[in-house]
Amino acid sequence: MHYKIKKQWFFMLIMIITSFSGRAHQPDLSTAVLSKTDTGKYILQITTSLSAFEGEIDYLYSKNRYKTPEDFKKLVVDHFNKNVFFIVNEKDTLKFGQPLIILGHESKLIVEVLNIPKDINTFYFKNAMFKDMPHNQMAMIMLVDGFPKAQYVLENTNEQTIQLQLEKGTWITVEKTELVIQKYSLIFFFLVLIMTPWFYVNYSDKIYLKI
Repeated sequence: MHYKIKKQWFFMLIMIITSFSGRAHQPDLSTAVLSKTDTGKYILQITTSLSAFEGEIDYLYSKNRYKTPEDFKKLVVDHFNKNVFFIVNEKDTLKFGQPLIILGHESKLIVEVLNIPKDINTFYFKNAMFKDMPHNQMAMIMLVDGFPKAQYVLENTNEQTIQLQLEKGTWITVEKTELVIQKYSLIFFFLVLIMTPWFYVNYSDKIYLKI
């Protein structure tokens, strides 16, 4: 049974990578896959087009900051360390090993995720590496026992984050407090906008009657 599950995950991963490869020229699309090796290591692989990495690095650091591919890779690693976060059980911020950068038409960042606890009840992941790119979308999938099995999309509307909580054996999405506040603030704004003419008419009538 365990072998069958691993086999299903393997084919799922192949489908994701194959699907992405067909659109690899689109810099606004990327994937993040968390998997576990046979030796027990947790590996995060971020895959996107080379132009996506170049776009962010050139925008944030300028082309003058690198002269060689190795210089460019160092800037990618620095950008990764500043913009990718794992937090589990609401308090454990996970550490990363030294990322490996593979440049090509389809480029990859591969890194080991360290100190993942055995029992996980909440899960927070943020990847804002491509947040400056319009319409950016990152598909996130976790091929690890005990982790959510659904595919999640990180984009501007959710601030490039996913926040999940385990309830009765099911992972549910938790809205960030900031997003909830923004949503209700927007609703309040539109309500005020809609009600303003009504208040104006009624208030104007009362003033006119007093006069």
